[in-house]
Amino acid sequence: MPFGLTAFLTAFVASVITAPLMARFARCVGLLDQPDDRRKLHDRPIPLTGGPTILISAFVAVTITLWLNPELLKPTVNDAKFLASLLVSGGLIVAIGVIDDRYGLRGRQKLAGQIVAALIMLPSGIIVSKVSAFGFTMSFGDLAPIMTLLWLVGATNALNLIDGVDGLASTTGIVLSLSIAAVLYIFGGRPDGLLISLVLAGALFGFLIFNFPPARMFLGDSGSMLIGLVLGAVAMKCSIKQYAAVALILPTAIWAIPLFDVAMAIVRRNLTGRSIYETDRGHLHHCLQRNGVGGARLLGVTAGLCAITGMGAVVASYTGRESIACVGVAMSLSMLVLTRSFGHTEMSLLTNRLRRLTGSMLQRSVPDKAVLHDEEVRLHGDHNWQQLWETLTEFAERFEMDTVELIVNLPLIGEEYHGSWKRKTATETHEKWKSEIPLIVHDMRVGHLRVAGAVGDGSICKWMSDLIGGLEAFESELVSLIQELRREKLGVTSTPTPSVAESPSTLSDSQKFALQ
Repeated sequence: MPFGLTAFLTAFVASVITAPLMARFARCVGLLDQPDDRRKLHDRPIPLTGGPTILISAFVAVTITLWLNPELLKPTVNDAKFLASLLVSGGLIVAIGVIDDRYGLRGRQKLAGQIVAALIMLPSGIIVSKVSAFGFTMSFGDLAPIMTLLWLVGATNALNLIDGVDGLASTTGIVLSLSIAAVLYIFGGRPDGLLISLVLAGALFGFLIFNFPPARMFLGDSGSMLIGLVLGAVAMKCSIKQYAAVALILPTAIWAIPLFDVAMAIVRRNLTGRSIYETDRGHLHHCLQRNGVGGARLLGVTAGLCAITGMGAVVASYTGRESIACVGVAMSLSMLVLTRSFGHTEMSLLTNRLRRLTGSMLQRSVPDKAVLHDEEVRLHGDHNWQQLWETLTEFAERFEMDTVELIVNLPLIGEEYHGSWKRKTATETHEKWKSEIPLIVHDMRVGHLRVAGAVGDGSICKWMSDLIGGLEAFESELVSLIQELRREKLGVTSTPTPSVAESPSTLSDSQKFALQ
């Protein structure tokens, strides 16, 4: 039996056997994903078993395959070093993911662990010292280790970010693994990468039996990060020409859909004033769900998109024409953006920002207090928030503010909105006051408001009181609007709209109006 088939089948069987055992262990130690009625909308606690299951299954499959094929890695010492480094690095990633799944880690803590795991891979022979594309080669010199780290950490997070729907990361991982395996088979001479890619595909197929919607087990951060790390390392390995220069187009094409999701998340969060670590419901799978694509259909659509880019990479490697891989990527991304399925809003945000930047460089100076921009973007949903935004901008003009930014985030009813208003001012930055106010309606966080400006003349206490009083119209309108939306989309019977003094909204409590 060919070693590739042995590796795939052994990993599949090992995963099917290991997954239920790990699920029982997860319930004993409390390694469960608890529903929270906000982002995690499943109806019961689900075991987070992906990382340990895949790691154990892969180790068993690799061990058995090498035992049955003892000559497989003897010709190349580097291949054995690559497998050993991947085992240690993968074990560390799984440990970090399990701790995060069980106790929770801050974004920077996970990032530090991912960097350490990537550092372990550097001596294994996958340092990106050169990249080549369309016949051009660029050398990184002393920056080569840093570029390798960036790729591995980015790949680790790419699968982690899309893991938001039952079976999605597993299905995507299978398609990427098989694409990499096909490229490695065409290139030849890389048995370690071919072995790992087929082992991972087999382990994910076995786990998908339990992860297919409705899922009985989740990958968790341990599983999704492990898949990303392994695929990132193997994709890099598969595209190194004679272990010297990385053919940049091939791994980028194979990873195009996850990387596009990551890029759009960074654009969306950064241009709406949020941390890139902040979670939201704007990823590819969320957008497809809002368009009525769910369950097995969602997995099929995402797998199909990844298959197009993967096949482009495979054909490109076979023919030696890298442009074919670019065509596959362009087809997939164009279908998403042009049909407004995903990426259109982020592209609009980016276009508006670039237009404003270009305009500020070309236009003459504008007078003080002139409005520089007044922008509103409905990120998700179909409600018209314009009237609420106009109430807020009228308030900003009346109190001569410098900037106002509104974020409304209502994942339960599929609404997300961002408004940004700014005018030119002569006030020095260090003389401005700034405040970020959480918007809470009936114990439900619905977004936040950021305002900044110069302190008015006279008593600061009286000015603050007038300022808070000026927000009452906005607050009342917001509370009424949220109640109406909840009734329409969730069938929730809300209590009568409270007065400002009685409202649980943060805006009515001057003690929580914190000036920075």
